[in-house]
Amino acid sequence: MGADIKDIDSRSFADLFFPCNRCIYWEAPEQFGSNGDDSRKLPEKDASGIKWAWFEETLKTFGRCGVILFIGGEAAGYAQYAPPSLLPNAAGYAQSISPPSRDAVLISCLYIRPEYQGRGLGKMLLRKVTGDIGERGYDAAETYARDDSPDNCSGPTEFYLKSGFTLLATKKWGEATFSLLRLTLKK
Repeated sequence: MGADIKDIDSRSFADLFFPCNRCIYWEAPEQFGSNGDDSRKLPEKDASGIKWAWFEETLKTFGRCGVILFIGGEAAGYAQYAPPSLLPNAAGYAQSISPPSRDAVLISCLYIRPEYQGRGLGKMLLRKVTGDIGERGYDAAETYARDDSPDNCSGPTEFYLKSGFTLLATKKWGEATFSLLRLTLKK
């Protein structure tokens, strides 16, 4: 398959693909807007600049916080993760669904481009991310996933349940139903 996973840094950030390269849903919710599409109305340079600024700051304070999965040299998937305190939109989920645990790192994005889906790449990317979180001494990985649609930046709830995550909370929020899920990394 020729899969390679690289950390996001100043060079690899240029390989991040649309819509992930300018989605600022987790990093700057006030810029993203309530309809979930406002970041696309910002000039591409502005949204990408906000996203890269978040990466720069998070890399300094937390370290590795994102990876890109390549297949045959082409970017096919992306994952982003950090402590909830470094993801401004986590506060809205904490209030509306349930707060993440203090001992966990939050997986905010896990996305495989449509033409690469169904090949096990999401599982490969998830193993890389949870392995990194565990190696860094955190007790768990958590995520907010959507129950009623696979079209969500962190992926569908069913994917996480099949990957060993347990359900912590579920709640309807607006028109969608979300769950907070947890994978314990330390036994």
